[in-house]
Amino acid sequence: MNSFKNLQTDYKMNKTQGYLFALLILTIVLSSCRSQRAKNKIPIKLLGHDYVTDKMHENESTFDWFSGKAKVDFIDGKKKFPFTAQLRMRKDSAIWISLSTGIGVEGARILLTQDSVHYINRIDKTYFEGDYNLLSSLIDTDIDFNMIQALLTAKDFSWYDYQDLKARVDNQMYQLESTNRHKLKKHSKEGTIEDPVYYQSLWVNPNTFKIERIKIKKLGKENRKIYASYKQYKSVDHHLVPYTMDIDIESDNGMRLEIVYYKINLDQKISFPFSVSKKYVPLKL
Repeated sequence: MNSFKNLQTDYKMNKTQGYLFALLILTIVLSSCRSQRAKNKIPIKLLGHDYVTDKMHENESTFDWFSGKAKVDFIDGKKKFPFTAQLRMRKDSAIWISLSTGIGVEGARILLTQDSVHYINRIDKTYFEGDYNLLSSLIDTDIDFNMIQALLTAKDFSWYDYQDLKARVDNQMYQLESTNRHKLKKHSKEGTIEDPVYYQSLWVNPNTFKIERIKIKKLGKENRKIYASYKQYKSVDHHLVPYTMDIDIESDNGMRLEIVYYKINLDQKISFPFSVSKKYVPLKL
């Protein structure tokens, strides 16, 4: 239980506490879009972004149920906080996360649905029930259930469907990125676009067509960036499932999550237990 107590001591402000649990949601689900670096010594042929995206879709995982256990290290500057995480998912329905200390005592639980966010902190006996607007504001990045699910199932991001893309070969991988990034950046600064504008770049394994590295940048005054690298995957029931990842988020001190799965099951029906005790009080952010 020391990890949670120390974490609360170092982050006393309620807004920061909310930021941390939102950060954990985002970074844990990002573990599902990683894949192994291909050791391909033969130069790959550049065939255009349509070829790459079509092959990515052909190689998408199609399981409906997911459950896994992972070791998670949250690093803020020089401080490191270890956790054990359990993750459960049902396609288009729910994402469930439980965070525990090394001795197996649960400290927090999260339940995400299409339109709601639920959170319990068992250490200070508080809870939160709301939507994705607050979650997005806490991490300064617009997210929703579909985006998180796409990350979990190793799919590309929905905004690729309406942004022009270009493809090139970079270090024996396919790289996809926005072609209109300069135009988007100009409009973002001028305030002529109402919806958030993102610049994204990803590196795709030419053998498995799984995402291997990714960079996401929200264009605006702060230009917040998220970097992810994916180091290992394994075949589970004929699906390529990621097992190891690192996530770096730009901040004053530098934030990093290191996640290693040690158990994954697919297409086994599971439950999503979540209830709030009457003794708990609402979390004020």
